[in-house]
Amino acid sequence: MSMIRLVADPQPEWYVYLSLAVLTPLAFFLTFRVIINYKVIELGNGQITIKYKIRKKLRQYPLSRVIYWKESIVKTGKNSTFKELEIRFDDQFRLNLGLREYSNYPKVQAYLTKKLAGKKQDG
Repeated sequence: MSMIRLVADPQPEWYVYLSLAVLTPLAFFLTFRVIINYKVIELGNGQITIKYKIRKKLRQYPLSRVIYWKESIVKTGKNSTFKELEIRFDDQFRLNLGLREYSNYPKVQAYLTKKLAGKKQDG
């Protein structure tokens, strides 16, 4: 809105410039952070693979390196809930998967329940 006001108004107020000076770098930083942390997670063949496409980084963990996993469920309203899976590995790396962010969340949960039922913690 500040950008529109800056373009439309021939003499914008001082706070329009201030808000643009503060919000523009913040928006670029958050966008950059989201793009850099984009990852593809693959489960199968007894291992979990995490590929960071932009950073060209790869992490592979056999299922034996999982310390625990848990599912947290938080009721956020009358009819909605927030679900998140946390997988902790032996090198203290933690992988969090949210229901809304990951399209194969039910498949990941079923895979972990099938292969690592003994390492599940109550969330």
